[in-house]
Amino acid sequence: MRLILIRHAESVANAQGRWQGHADFPLSDYGRQQAARLAQAMHGASLQAPVIYSSPLQRARATADAIAGALGVAVTEWDALKEFDVGAFSGRTLEEVRAEKADWIRGFEKTRDWHQVPGAETPADRAKRALGVIEHLLNVHPDGSEVICVTHGGIMQFFLAAILETERVWGVHPGNTAVFEFKLHREEDATGRAHLNPYLCRIERFNDVSHLNP
Repeated sequence: MRLILIRHAESVANAQGRWQGHADFPLSDYGRQQAARLAQAMHGASLQAPVIYSSPLQRARATADAIAGALGVAVTEWDALKEFDVGAFSGRTLEEVRAEKADWIRGFEKTRDWHQVPGAETPADRAKRALGVIEHLLNVHPDGSEVICVTHGGIMQFFLAAILETERVWGVHPGNTAVFEFKLHREEDATGRAHLNPYLCRIERFNDVSHLNP
């Protein structure tokens, strides 16, 4: 399977330095330009008839719609691709949260431990959700399939961990419209257990935003 994970284009909240999570902001003017450049690049990426999934949040859906329009295919919304819930940060800047002088924000800035953030989706829940997405894609789409998922920067790190089969979630800062492309080949071992073949899987692109500066 050719799996392409894409972060959405710049949103109004991105431009303002706001945390988003499940807060639903549209693309900025520059974000729409980014989405158009991404769509043009995807049109030239030798894709035949890919399946496109998108987070239902409008910043992701608008990005997916631009790609779908360029490729002449439909978009399927999938809640599991949504950004993780950032709880008390939702829709606010870090400065706005700091102004409350709450104990939890001081602890969070020191450790980045999301368990301290009221209402936030836990890292364990994010990891479980991400693993479920990758397993579903591998089970539903056979080898030779082309799948595009338009999602978000925070949860992207958990999708990467699920694909690379690592328990550690590495800090990655995906750029807006960043492309992560993988070739995944799943097969059964002698016991009948399915797994990714390490000799046939490939990382083709990682955090690629070169289409923004063609």
